[in-house]
Amino acid sequence: MSENPQHVTSGLDRRLVRAAAEAVVSTHFGSTSMIQRTLRVNFAAASQLMNVLEVMGVVGPSQGSRARDVLVRDVDDLVGVFAATGHVVDALEGLGVVDTAEVIALPTQATAGADRSDWLDDILAEDFTVTEDTAPAVDLSKPDTAASPAAPIEATRVIKAADWEIGEDPEGDRPWIDPRLKTPEGRAARRAWRRRQRRRTARKWVARQSTPHGVLQRAVRGERRARTWVKGIEGLKAESDLTLALTMTKAANKSALKAQIAILDRKAKQTEAQQAQQKAGQAVAVAVAAKKKAQQKVAARAASVYGTVAAADLTALGFEGMWGLLGALMLNVGAASWFGRDVELTEEQLEKLEQIEAGVPQRFDAAMTPRMFEQMMRQALTEDLKVPIAALRVDPQPWGFEVQVWVDRNTPERISTQLSLLEGCLPGVRTNSILLQQSAAARNECVIRVPGKNPWQAVPELPSRAPQSIATKDIHTAQIGADMSGRPLALPMCRTNVNVVGKSRSGKSNILAAILDALTATEDQIVIGIDLGSAGSGFGGLINGMHVVATNCADAADVLQWALDIGKGRPALFSKLGMGKNWQTSRERPGIKIVVDEFPALVRESRKGYFDPETKRMIPWDLDGKLAELAITSAKSDVTIIIAGQGVTKEKVKDNTWLTELPVQVLAACDNDDVVQILGGGAMAEGWRPDRLVPAMGDQINDASVVYVMAGAAYCEPIPYRACYASEDELLNRGTERGKAGLVDIDDESARFSEITLKELMENSAAALFHGVDADDQETGVPQLIATIRQIFADAADPSGKEPAGFSREELADALGQVDPARWGLERFDGETDDEQIAARVDELHKAINAVLAPSGQTWVIEKYSNKKPRGYRLKDLKVITGEPPTGS
Repeated sequence: MSENPQHVTSGLDRRLVRAAAEAVVSTHFGSTSMIQRTLRVNFAAASQLMNVLEVMGVVGPSQGSRARDVLVRDVDDLVGVFAATGHVVDALEGLGVVDTAEVIALPTQATAGADRSDWLDDILAEDFTVTEDTAPAVDLSKPDTAASPAAPIEATRVIKAADWEIGEDPEGDRPWIDPRLKTPEGRAARRAWRRRQRRRTARKWVARQSTPHGVLQRAVRGERRARTWVKGIEGLKAESDLTLALTMTKAANKSALKAQIAILDRKAKQTEAQQAQQKAGQAVAVAVAAKKKAQQKVAARAASVYGTVAAADLTALGFEGMWGLLGALMLNVGAASWFGRDVELTEEQLEKLEQIEAGVPQRFDAAMTPRMFEQMMRQALTEDLKVPIAALRVDPQPWGFEVQVWVDRNTPERISTQLSLLEGCLPGVRTNSILLQQSAAARNECVIRVPGKNPWQAVPELPSRAPQSIATKDIHTAQIGADMSGRPLALPMCRTNVNVVGKSRSGKSNILAAILDALTATEDQIVIGIDLGSAGSGFGGLINGMHVVATNCADAADVLQWALDIGKGRPALFSKLGMGKNWQTSRERPGIKIVVDEFPALVRESRKGYFDPETKRMIPWDLDGKLAELAITSAKSDVTIIIAGQGVTKEKVKDNTWLTELPVQVLAACDNDDVVQILGGGAMAEGWRPDRLVPAMGDQINDASVVYVMAGAAYCEPIPYRACYASEDELLNRGTERGKAGLVDIDDESARFSEITLKELMENSAAALFHGVDADDQETGVPQLIATIRQIFADAADPSGKEPAGFSREELADALGQVDPARWGLERFDGETDDEQIAARVDELHKAINAVLAPSGQTWVIEKYSNKKPRGYRLKDLKVITGEPPTGS
């Protein structure tokens, strides 16, 4: 550049420029936002500072959104840089020759009470004048010119450092206060900082109470010392004499007993016993005399101490009542605390007390300052985890703290394998909440995220989407979730297969609902669901916006065969329709999405097979084999699958290892084996830790619906996302609205490839889903599940014929397990313990009831039916659903 550096920086506070240069060089991070955050200036000022540093040669030119290159290697080299650019004062300060912070002469400005919204720009536009109290001004910016005396500056006032400096700032959040900031903004910033300091002082005092210097512990020591003084030497001597007399009396009694029963040397032992009794009698006499002598002096001292305190307390009670007595007792505690102020501490106690006095936080809090958390994190990493740290930077976020870590001559794997220990070294951090992400820039760099109490506050609700408002080519922009910073999650699902893995209560159904919400809002997709494990309940209210939902093996086999016929036949149309190498999805020629929930249940049912009367053998359905064939052959035809299951281990999916090869992997809370199978053995060391996510437990959501996503270049880093949420009523309304708006039909060209028609599939689905498989139930219009529950209520009637007013959720699920063990038996539900299996069965029952009632627009809300029992399913509501009169219920 051709600009003169001295001219460019003449309008800026030289110390601000120097501070910006030191911040950039010390961190080797040429970021404008970093300067803004470190120096607490606005973005415009930070940009101006960065431009000045570029002219001075400290940083390189702007690179867009990337940080600038730092051209100066060490902070010590800045002295030469400042000297070369004409900042002689700064160079002298760096060498310790002068100190311009002692006395600063500034033009007087009447800013008190004025609304100065541009106060920072005014300050940056002015120059500092260095003076020596009443000494003439010297222009130090011209080192070659001999300094000559000059007249004092007129209309100036001298502001000393003591007038505006705040003092020590261990927390690192002191406001940047310039001596000229006699403005409302400056005073407000300092008042806010001092309020924070007062709160911190109070927190230190509270933390100190758990140490030997706490008020109560000091008061106990003080009272003990007062009691020792009252007892005095006389009291101690009387106690020792009494102890000696008791000991000698016991010895004399033993000697007398031995003399009575002795056979040999009986006379000698009797003489010994007599002598012992005489000595014991003398000791008792001495103890009695010492006690009498001590009682007088101890009583006098006790009266002077305890009598005075009691008199003061009674006086306060007489004059001020209970409040006076309470105040007097507090004074007593304070006085005792003062007497017990001195104490000998162990090394551990002394270290803890020093940390408290220095302001070192004893517990993590998302509201703590970055500097304090940096100190806490650095101590945990270096001293507790023994990880060599080259550099560490803490960035506060709305959800918590983001820590950039540079490991010295090592990899972050040492941190990744000790995340649980790191959480233990940071008291207050929720279990399994710390996240680590391996940096793609360098192997020794990583990012550690420490979330606060509500890290997912930036995740919005599931966006509202009108029917037929999304095209398949744009589905990769349809938001279904977000990370902790609010960055949206949108899966690429155009001609792409997806695998969703999550253990029971991991929020898998919510994730699937978010995906289905985007699919059912498309204008060019045929959405088909297969759920053999929970009767379609996993699809919730969106079931009304889907073309087909297969809940039995026969319907599922027809659906998969129809999809295979079309997926294999469409490539013959590519050239004819001018589509190139892939099917071009449109409203006239839609794609097909098959969503499979409860994949392990599909595998189990598929292996059971059906009886073939011709061969008189059980023939397997081979549903999982057809899905594998679809994944391999039909993606180009935009006939794709979305699989959701509890895991990918052989125990759950048998030999369906092809699931781990699908291009999009979505991992909710799952086991270590699932992570290794899908992402490989080294993935966990790089930060892919869905195994550390905590499923929902009762009313605690924990990490439900939180997922890691591996989906090409867009989602290749171990960043957790949470699925957007919508209530069941909202999903029901959306599904109903999309169903009424009309569902897209298959194109004629593709329909010719299969003997099975989409219309037949839709009719079979409606009959099986809503009415069940029993023809009698089809005539009554009552879903099979509801009819079964109604019969359970009838069978539970007492001898007089009175049916129970309701069942709790656990009771009804258990009754269904006895009536239909093949569907509702406890062994069919995942869980490491019986309680987890029961909870999973209760959830599935609730979803199944909502699913079978969704087509009719009815709901069965859990209500209170007895004062002595928890909420459950009421008979009165059931009769409304079945159309019975509620009389007698």
